[in-house]
Amino acid sequence: MLDSRCFRRIAALALCLPGFGAGADEDAGGARVSASSQWSAAMSRADVQLGRVDADHDDAYLYRLPYADDVSFPIIQGYGAKLSHRGAERFTLDFGMPVGTPVHAARDGVVVLVEDSHDVGCAQEECGRYANFVVVLHSDGTTGEYFHLARGSVQVRPGERVARGQLLACSGNTGFSTAPHLHFGVYRTGHDHTTESLAVRFQTRSGAVSLPRSGAYYLNPLD
Repeated sequence: MLDSRCFRRIAALALCLPGFGAGADEDAGGARVSASSQWSAAMSRADVQLGRVDADHDDAYLYRLPYADDVSFPIIQGYGAKLSHRGAERFTLDFGMPVGTPVHAARDGVVVLVEDSHDVGCAQEECGRYANFVVVLHSDGTTGEYFHLARGSVQVRPGERVARGQLLACSGNTGFSTAPHLHFGVYRTGHDHTTESLAVRFQTRSGAVSLPRSGAYYLNPLD
């Protein structure tokens, strides 16, 4: 059952940010977005280029876990997991979450792309284009991306600045998915316009974690 905070539907699925056309600079860090001026639910995330080409990721940054305080969810696929975390997805994480679990921003930034109209999920790669997601642009030009969200659950709009820990949406089971979960990764766009995931570190209650382990549970630190 969806968390009550996730019922509100954002009507605008996605539009390119004002001033964020090809070659435009983001005012907080020189991040660049080159994306279609219009988004269609028939498109997939791979159809648009977001973020600064060959961005220099801030490796000193410690990310928040993408869920609320005082809850924890198992990592069902860690870095390099054989099922689907290969190639461009090598440094991404899957958290096993019941549908309707609140998803929170792991880092502050600007929302640049949103999709939450789909209600389809299956274990075939062909279902990948039916994933609901939120993409947040970071000040260093990388993007934080949150996938498989529940239909109608997204709480933010393209162009909105979000704070670390802010509620973004609720988890679901849409797109290429074998079970309800949240897929999270930080990505950089290459000169060939493809994306690659980046290994990032997380701030947890037990300290900094550089290599999140499959099967592990982590808690966000106490404020």
